Parts: sequence; C-alpha cells; structure tokens
Amino acid sequence: MHVENELPHLLKLLDDDDPAVRQILSERFATCRGDVSAELAQLGITLGDGDRNRLSKLLAPGRRRQIRRQWIIPQQGLDESAGDWETFELLLRLLSELLHDGTSLRPTLPDAIDQITDEAVLHDAHRDERSLCRFLFEAGRFHGNKAGFYHPGNADLLWIIMNRKGNPIGLAVLAMLVAHRLGLSIGGCNFPAHFLAWISVEGHAHLVDCFGAGRLISVEEIRSNSAVLTPDSRRAIQGPCTMRDILLRILRNLHLSFTKKGRSSDADLISELLLSLQLTQ
Repeated sequence: MHVENELPHLLKLLDDDDPAVRQILSERFATCRGDVSAELAQLGITLGDGDRNRLSKLLAPGRRRQIRRQWIIPQQGLDESAGDWETFELLLRLLSELLHDGTSLRPTLPDAIDQITDEAVLHDAHRDERSLCRFLFEAGRFHGNKAGFYHPGNADLLWIIMNRKGNPIGLAVLAMLVAHRLGLSIGGCNFPAHFLAWISVEGHAHLVDCFGAGRLISVEEIRSNSAVLTPDSRRAIQGPCTMRDILLRILRNLHLSFTKKGRSSDADLISELLLSLQLTQ
C-alpha cells in the first residue's frame, strides 16, 4: 500500500456500511503487514475508538500472515530452561506483534525490556534474583491481572509492560527476560493452574509467585508435603521447566482465550503454532 496516496482516503471509508466498500477495504488492507501505526503517526492521523477498532480488524489477516511467515521453531535450544534466549524472545515478540491492534504506536519488545532492565539497575535491584523480584513485584511495579485473567493481552509482553499487569506466566517470563539481561538466572516452574518463577536464594531453590506480589515459596517445603501433591505438581518442582514448556503453555492459554471470545480464525492460527512446537519435540 502506498501510504501517502491511499491510506488517508481509505480511512475515510471505515464507517461506510456499503458491502462493496467493505469488500474493497478488506482487500486493500489485507495486503498490509498488519500494522500501520508508524504510517498513521507519520501522517499525523488520530482515529476515534470506533474507526481504530474497525481498522484493527481489517489489518488482522495481515498480522496472521506475518506470524505464519516468520514463526520458525529451531531443532535445538528450546528444550532447556536457559537455552536459546534469542529465539525464545523472538517468538514472544512475534506473538506480541500478532496481538497488537496495528494502529497504536508503541516501542519494540526488546526496547521495552531494556528500559525495565535499566530501571532495575538504577534502583539497585540487579544484585541478585531476589532483589529483582522485589523490584518488579513486591513494590507493585507489576501486579496480577485478576480482573482479566483470560485477556489475550496476557500473552503479549508489551501489553503487560505498558499496562503493568499480567497473568502468572506472563509476569514470570518478563522477570526471566530482565534477569537474563542482567546476567541473573530466573527460570519457570510449570506448576499446574498457576505458573511460578524459579530462583535460588542462598543456594536453596525457591519459587516466586509473580502474580501474588512476589511471594516467596521454598521448594523444600513444598516437597515435604508431597502427599498432597498431584503427579503433575511433583514433576513441576523437580526443576525449572524448558523454554518449550513455557511457549506451549502461553499458546494454550491464548487458544483458550480466543475460543472463549469466539475468535475462531485466531484460535485456528494458535493451533497451528502449537502444532509446530509439538512436532519439533
């Protein structure tokens, strides 16, 4: 699409209900990569909520096409708790771009994580994993998205960063990526029903409930109550889970969210992404 020539004129037709016009708009915006936020900013165009929602839906096929083209699962590196960080973050960024509305200008995911990392250093929260978790969660900088537990934005790390809230796994993954930038080690614990972060405190394994204001839980104490643990729970506390486990859980949560909202095209896409992760195991 030639932005300077076409976009301003097409935007004027967004509220036109004529089927022929709707078809033309669908065809023209389907050729986009799914995001015109930079072009809108360049042109100085501000859309109302209704037009922005309509435009986002028209751009959605382009976003789905983009992730299908770029989503590549490597043969190695994801079956470790701290393996291929570059690919891990890339796949999370692609999910973030898929879930973006395509109309509002926002920073890139790496830049946003870098900024949080810089803030952690300024607040002297980079010394160890416990200090970082206090900085992120105990201080209330990020908190659990209790009212929107099944919101698709919970799978979008940029949405989490900008809204300062997320679900258990989204918050834990954010902590993992910040820690990696600081040379620290935070892993994930694939605990059933409530994902947790995995850290070491004075040589002892602990879990952090990022959704619950950074509450610290001793792994040894959990193991001592093994009689009440399910088999899945016992497996989860054997050690940090793999990056593949994390991506699979994020995608399953997202599939459930899209299914609940009746977004079948998006749910079908997530099924494809899930299959790609499962086939390379």
